Amino acid sequence: MKSKEFVRAAEGTLEGPLGGNRAGAVDALAVKDLARDRFAAWTLTAAFLFVLCADTLLGVVFRPYLDGGTGDTTVWDVLMLVAGRSPERLPLDSWEPMMTAFTWLRDHGKENVYDAVFFTQHVKFQYPLTSLLVMEALSAVGLLHLRIYALINLLMVVATVGGMALLMRELAQRMGFDRAVRGGVSQLTLAALGAVAALCFYPVVKAFAVGQIQVWLNAAFVFATLFYLRDRRALAGALLGASTLIKPQMSLFLVWALLRREWGFAIGWAVVVVPGFAAACALYGFVPSLHYLDVLSFLGQHGESYYSNQTVNGLLHRLLHNGPNLLSTSNGDTEWRGSAFAPYHPLVHVATLISGVAFVLFGLLWRIRDGGRQPIASFLVAGTCFTIGTPIAWVPHYGVLLPVCAYLLFVLIDRARKEQRGQDRRGGLGRLLLLGAGFAILSNDFFHPLSELADTSFNILQSYLFFTALMLLHLLVTTADPPRTTRPS
Repeated sequence: MKSKEFVRAAEGTLEGPLGGNRAGAVDALAVKDLARDRFAAWTLTAAFLFVLCADTLLGVVFRPYLDGGTGDTTVWDVLMLVAGRSPERLPLDSWEPMMTAFTWLRDHGKENVYDAVFFTQHVKFQYPLTSLLVMEALSAVGLLHLRIYALINLLMVVATVGGMALLMRELAQRMGFDRAVRGGVSQLTLAALGAVAALCFYPVVKAFAVGQIQVWLNAAFVFATLFYLRDRRALAGALLGASTLIKPQMSLFLVWALLRREWGFAIGWAVVVVPGFAAACALYGFVPSLHYLDVLSFLGQHGESYYSNQTVNGLLHRLLHNGPNLLSTSNGDTEWRGSAFAPYHPLVHVATLISGVAFVLFGLLWRIRDGGRQPIASFLVAGTCFTIGTPIAWVPHYGVLLPVCAYLLFVLIDRARKEQRGQDRRGGLGRLLLLGAGFAILSNDFFHPLSELADTSFNILQSYLFFTALMLLHLLVTTADPPRTTRPS
């Protein structure tokens, strides 16, 4: 049947088997499904145009007003540095402290690197010793170089972009949008939406711009979500196991998997983590590896007051004006002080502990007895909670919300097309607009204009990314179940 006939059938103007009075129940159902597919296709197209417009307006047109004309480091700036223009100025937010610890261990052997580097030199090496296995591998092949770090990070961003394109297609297929996006143009639009969304997503771009190893973890989470959707649970677990070697909080996914009897996921995680930890112990010693617990204890007690810490800990420190909120300034130059931890505050410590436990437990236990319904929702809720619940979560750490936005887009489209009554339909469209607003907020840097509030009680607005993450978590939890269907009157 020609596509024009489908359109005419949906509009009720086609005579014959698909139109007029001779349309049977099956044909009416087909017409109804077609209308819903058209709604989904148009909504996805609108989402693509929205992402382009939001990034153009906020990321280009209004950028001088958002960053104050300071020209904050962009992806293009980093690429120019990689190409050879002052490579010594490459941002190395993660790589520099890792290199300091790696060099110190090469000189001192199996001693307490955390006491020497973190507590004495005040270099923020906040990673487990397993993270240095990356350095060992690069050193073994002669690629221990600043440009190599930046190029690897760039490859990880490219991987994230490709992973999001694949994830969008997988979500469309798994959630019943096959017919709406089966055309060549629709497939390209869908892939482009995922790719452009990744390139516009501020936590992903920021991680690359400042030289954070978080770009690896963001890419790993995107592909872990993709493999989980494809029922490749062992691969998903292996990717999050690799993330655990760099960011220990991802070990909570092992507990999450065991509680749900996701044995393949747990095995995949263990296959990566156990040999990785054993290798780190062989290279650096078992006891020095355990000294990392001292660092975790210190971070839990103090946290960070700097505005980029988007957690309960950072919010309370700033409200109480306990510690530096903005970058320090000396001799007219603005720089980030590596030793600028917030002073200990008992109220902040207790609130951080209570909120952290609450978020972790919610992530672990939400829908634990779901009976297999929408397990991907539980997976994404866990990833969001494990990020929000930490004492310190910088902007790049919220790259885990990128797959969350993609999943919510399809869920909310599905709900909007299934809700029949006018009020319900408006509610569905309202949630789609709320998701769009959340994505626009997450895709741009609003910290500079809000820094004017740093010394006021309104500095709570500096935690806008944290509150946006809470809003997305709320959407995840409240839309996990399909809408109730109502009988036509």
